[in-house]
Amino acid sequence: MIREIIAIFSCSDISKSKILKNNRISKIINAKREMVLYIIFGVFTTLVNIISYLLFAKIFGINNLLSNIMAWFFSIVFAYITNRILVFESKNEKILHEFALFVTGRGLSGILDSFLFYISVVVLMLNDVTSKIVINIIVIIINYILSKEIIFKEK
Repeated sequence: MIREIIAIFSCSDISKSKILKNNRISKIINAKREMVLYIIFGVFTTLVNIISYLLFAKIFGINNLLSNIMAWFFSIVFAYITNRILVFESKNEKILHEFALFVTGRGLSGILDSFLFYISVVVLMLNDVTSKIVINIIVIIINYILSKEIIFKEK
């Protein structure tokens, strides 16, 4: 593998593209690119979730649990669009099926999100915003695995 990396840096641009097209390095680079993009958009999704939550709970005075569910809804729509187009570059023509899988996966993680939020805020009486941040990190990891292995998996 080290030889392959050295070979890439020591060849012309045309040779580099040929090497990258047909070996495991391109798979590694693509996997890392995908993971980095997923993390970036995971952060944006988390921000959409937290800002939506703060808007509903703190500004509009809506119940914490209901605000959490509404924030999850807005973040799931944002996440599907960015995951489909920018992260996994899905070419699946069965968009409704793919979206249904996405919503199901996010639904399961949303239930986990709400359960953990309830436990941390209502039962343990922890700070709601801190709880949201920690829980969202857990949810992002679970959602990546579901997205990569099931929802946007290349057929």
